[in-house]
Amino acid sequence: MSRFSAFLVFACSAVCLAQAPQIRSGSTVYIEPMGGYETYLAAAFAKKHVPLILVADKDKADYIITSTVIRHAPSHPAVVVNNTINVNSSDYPRAGGFPKAGSGSGSTSVSISVVDVHSSQIVFAYAVGKAGNSNQIQSTAEACAKHLSEFIEKPKK
Repeated sequence: MSRFSAFLVFACSAVCLAQAPQIRSGSTVYIEPMGGYETYLAAAFAKKHVPLILVADKDKADYIITSTVIRHAPSHPAVVVNNTINVNSSDYPRAGGFPKAGSGSGSTSVSISVVDVHSSQIVFAYAVGKAGNSNQIQSTAEACAKHLSEFIEKPKK
């Protein structure tokens, strides 16, 4: 009976792995706007040589990338004056949601999902968190690009 169970587990695993979605090299991808993060992600795709074609028209994409960015500001000392709290506003994020370079350490958490436009199936998802440096946004985008690139099906030689 144990041989049969082992065979059954092996057979089910093989079937599940055979049906795993794969992104083909050269596929077209649209990156959903996310307060400027899409620019960091597009730049990271170029830097990490991700074998996908970025398109500006959502209707021409094979896949759509969505992202969530959470920026945790570092704790700030507060001064109470007349029952209001004053902090150094230059440390807080600027318009667009991202801090100026070198402003405190804090941390950044990012997740991306790649969705097949034809089936609505999520074919890839990745999450990363970075803390302690001034290039957290760029660093998270590069980590996402690197892991997506490793997932993409390479052309057969």
